[in-house]
Amino acid sequence: MISLYLFVVVLLTLGVVSIGRIASAQELRDPMQPPPFALQKFRQAKLAQQSKTDKPQATQSRRKPLQLTSILFSNERKVAIIDDQTLSLGDSINGARLVGLTRESARLVRKGKVINLSLGNDLTTIRKKAVESDL
Repeated sequence: MISLYLFVVVLLTLGVVSIGRIASAQELRDPMQPPPFALQKFRQAKLAQQSKTDKPQATQSRRKPLQLTSILFSNERKVAIIDDQTLSLGDSINGARLVGLTRESARLVRKGKVINLSLGNDLTTIRKKAVESDL
């Protein structure tokens, strides 16, 4: 009779241990987590969206247009101020070389293409008003 009790206790112990191993072997899954196929679809959509946003950034990296701020023009020197840099004839800025300069415009060449920059009409208007006020 004791052997029968001992046998039952051993079987119960083995059953409890094996159930514990099975439970630990199975991964406990969060019931609120979406199924794996939905996660994969979400990741693919996110990657596609990132690749779309990367392309416009590449086109935005183009150079901004050069801005002619001022021209100092006299018999002794001819200087243009472009993007806060002082340039004389032959000097370069952003790969463009200053090849021509008048009282109101500057001409640059970059990779064989001519870039004409001129002072805005606002400055010409201001000059005219200043001269007219002296009369």
